[in-house]
Amino acid sequence: MNSLKASDIEIVGFNGAPLVECGRSLPIAKRKSDGQHCVLDLSRGVDTLVWHSQEEATSFAEARQWTELVRSVSIPNACVESSTGSVITQPMMVFENETLLDVANRVPRPDHHDLEYLIWQPLKVGDSGCFATCASGPAVEAILDDWAQGLLKRFDAMFGQNPDRADLKRIADFALCAARSRELRRKAYLRYAATQEPDRMKRTFDRFIHTEFPKENWDCFLNELKTLRDILKVLPITTTVTQVDPSGCSTRQSLRDIANDKPLNLVAK
Repeated sequence: MNSLKASDIEIVGFNGAPLVECGRSLPIAKRKSDGQHCVLDLSRGVDTLVWHSQEEATSFAEARQWTELVRSVSIPNACVESSTGSVITQPMMVFENETLLDVANRVPRPDHHDLEYLIWQPLKVGDSGCFATCASGPAVEAILDDWAQGLLKRFDAMFGQNPDRADLKRIADFALCAARSRELRRKAYLRYAATQEPDRMKRTFDRFIHTEFPKENWDCFLNELKTLRDILKVLPITTTVTQVDPSGCSTRQSLRDIANDKPLNLVAK
């Protein structure tokens, strides 16, 4: 089996295009010795990597299949075996749009994670407010979760400020985009649902929340919405909903009870 030497590799971009405000992707690596490019996916071994010429790489970037950085960055030390200099752990790219950090009340774009130093670079094309860096998988997960936590804190801080529904929804949407841990994703979903009209809450639960958290049930979810009653008080419930939940309590009445801080007589299944 061949090895991939970190000294012969530079990261010049990431796979795909930044269609959302933040995310992670596999790196695009360039071999210094011959100028060949590849999507650096070590999941099936170094020998399976498919290398492409500069002309092909340019074509992929023009087709928005790859996204290029303004300047290349190095393989993170955390992904390199110190004794051999070989890349042994999967590096990942993390990218963000500055709008997301602004909405999160300027949560930081970190310059390090533990002992990993992060060199952020703007993207070669597209929105000048987008930046990306390469880090180990655990570092990327932690960075995204930090941003999600910042967004959720901003959301919670706006509870009593009579914000526009669209503003709250945008923050919750960004938090869902960032959140990697199941706990944070669940919190983000709860807040996202709470920004919607009552008839849409049930649809959001069925299509997204229950799909990702199959053990979740609607009654328990309504009980948790009760703990966010301050949100619902600033989001007047005006839509009539006729659907009846399994407990026999109409969704409309349940949501009004939440908004009025009344107990819900629901039984978790």
